[in-house]
Amino acid sequence: MPTQRQAKLPAFLSECTLGKLAKWLRLAGFDTVYDSMPPDFGRLIRYGHISNRVVLSRTQSVIRHLEETQGVLIQFDAPIDQVRQVIRHFDIRRRDLMPLSRCSYCNCLLQPVDQANLQSAVPDYVRQRYQRFLMCDQCHRVYWPGTHGARMLAFIDLWFA
Repeated sequence: MPTQRQAKLPAFLSECTLGKLAKWLRLAGFDTVYDSMPPDFGRLIRYGHISNRVVLSRTQSVIRHLEETQGVLIQFDAPIDQVRQVIRHFDIRRRDLMPLSRCSYCNCLLQPVDQANLQSAVPDYVRQRYQRFLMCDQCHRVYWPGTHGARMLAFIDLWFA
């Protein structure tokens, strides 16, 4: 069950220049929509406002038209520095996150799925080795606690070092 602090974590709208940032925020458990269209401050502002999302942008003209709580001008090139900027801006702690709870591709919350329902979705050796699987209801990607997930968690821990 999410804590009160987790319930208050911001949801984000990331512009097209921040795809890696959007992916890492999703992997950390943030509700993050990625806008793949070229930056259009009117569209970003409207969608951010309508969906109650904080706009993440590298474009000053977008941020200039937003209130301080509605947008963040991302100042760094490296994704780890971008994530750290967001984490610091919102005073987020590691314990507030719910990593690997969202699909890194489409942002939907992942749901537990029974191994028996994965016959063709994952290789046999994966089904034999792991017991716990999560699936995205929208894009049907399947996730399991392999070494890739452990590396992602270790990378998330670096954000707070």
